[in-house]
Amino acid sequence: MELFSGVLLSLSTRLILIRHGASRSTELQIVGGHLGCRGLSVEGVLQSERLSRRWLLGTPFDEEYPFGGAYSSMMRRSQETAHIALSPLGIPLTGASCGLCEIHPGITDGMTWKEVAEKFGEFNIFANPEVPIALGAESWNEMRGRVIDFLESLVRRHLGQTILIFTHKGVIDATMEVWFKRPPSNFAPGPQNTSLTTWMVGIGEHGKVRPVLATYDDVSHLSS
Repeated sequence: MELFSGVLLSLSTRLILIRHGASRSTELQIVGGHLGCRGLSVEGVLQSERLSRRWLLGTPFDEEYPFGGAYSSMMRRSQETAHIALSPLGIPLTGASCGLCEIHPGITDGMTWKEVAEKFGEFNIFANPEVPIALGAESWNEMRGRVIDFLESLVRRHLGQTILIFTHKGVIDATMEVWFKRPPSNFAPGPQNTSLTTWMVGIGEHGKVRPVLATYDDVSHLSS
C-alpha cells in the first residue's frame, strides 16, 4: 500500500524490510526464538518463491538507488526466506545479525503457546514495554533500541543504495513506532508474511536520521 511521498534529502538509503514467510513454529504453536524456530512452513516456501518471481520481473533497486546489500536475522525462518527469494537473482546474503532478530523470548523459547499462557498468564508487551515476559527475555523497549540502533548503522553504511532486510514482525513494528510515531496497535494485525515495508532514510543535521515511509505491508506478489 502506498502511503505518502515527501521531500527527501539529497542522499538517502532505500531500506526494504521483508517479513519472513509463514513459519513452522507458528503452525506448531511454539515460541520461535533461536531454539524454537523450525524454519519455513510449506506455505512460507511458496510465499518466498512468489516474492522471488516478483523481483525477477522487476528488481527492487535501480540506477538511482543501486543494490547495496542483503541482510537477515540469525533466525532460520528469515534466512530461508532470503535464500529462496534471492538465489534466482544470483544475490548472496551480505550478512546476518541478531540486530535484526525478533524479540528474544528467554526461557519461553521452544515452549508451546499453551505452556507460556499457563506459566506466565496473559502478557501484552506493548502495555508493559519495560518488562520482559520471562527470565532471560528482552523487554519491548530493549528490543526496540537494539533494532533501531542496528538499522541506523546500516543506513549510514549504505547511503545512496538499496538494502534488503529479511526480518520479523517485531522489527517492522519497532520502525513504525520510532520512525512513524505510531504505536504498533495502530497497524494490527501488522505486516503479513513476505510483505515489503519500504523506508527512505536520509541523514540530516547533526547526523540525525530522517525517515520517510514509502510503502507498508505490500504483498501484491501473493495475489498475482
